[in-house]
Order: sequence, then structure tokens, then C-alpha cells
Amino acid sequence: MASHKRLKSVVQSIAHHAVGALSFVHPHLGQACEAEGIDSIGVCVSDMEPCPKVFLHIEPLRAALNSLKETFYRLVITEGFEPKDILSARLIFEFNHGQLDHSASKIYKSKVNYLGNTEQGQSI
Repeated sequence: MASHKRLKSVVQSIAHHAVGALSFVHPHLGQACEAEGIDSIGVCVSDMEPCPKVFLHIEPLRAALNSLKETFYRLVITEGFEPKDILSARLIFEFNHGQLDHSASKIYKSKVNYLGNTEQGQSI
């Protein structure tokens, strides 16, 4: 079994990937949640279908979340775990509606925790 330190690395890496420009999760999920008035949503990347049921009809979001799931399991393997070692993996996304700018001109605060501990401030 890989160390807790390696699991911490997986947590931090997937959180940064999820809000990064290349994953497409953040813009699609943020816009979908804003349209529904949802401030916070959990995505269980260990589920067969990680896309929340309310958003299954949004194909770009569904594809982005499935890609995030694949990235998560690649990270798990890279850090010395086997996919079967992960019983459940849930990411919580929080949004500040009315403060979202869907352009690339701002970086928004992101939290990484369960011992990933990273916090980034917003810049304009």
C-alpha cells in the first residue's frame, strides 16, 4: 500500500487539474451550477458515471468529468496505488455566483484539503 504522503499528492494534483484550464471541468461545471443556482456540488469520481444526474444532458460537462475521472485514476496509479485501493473519491466544488467571470482573465481562489492544504488567492 502506498503512503499517506502519496495519497496527499493525488488529492492535490486532481484538485489543481480540476480547476485548470485544460480540464474544462471548471468552466462547464461553474456555468451549469450557476444556471441552476447551485453553490456547491459533489462529484464522485469513483462512480461509474461521475457526472451529477442533474447535468447528464450537458455533454461537454459529462465528457469533462469522465476525463477527470480517468486523470484521477492515472494519478492514483502513478503514486503507487491500485484503482481497487480507492473505495470512494468525492470532489466538492464551491462557486461564488455573481462573481464568476467566464473569461480567462481572472484566477479564482481554490481550496485543496484533506491534507493537501493548498489555498490560492484571487487575482484580477
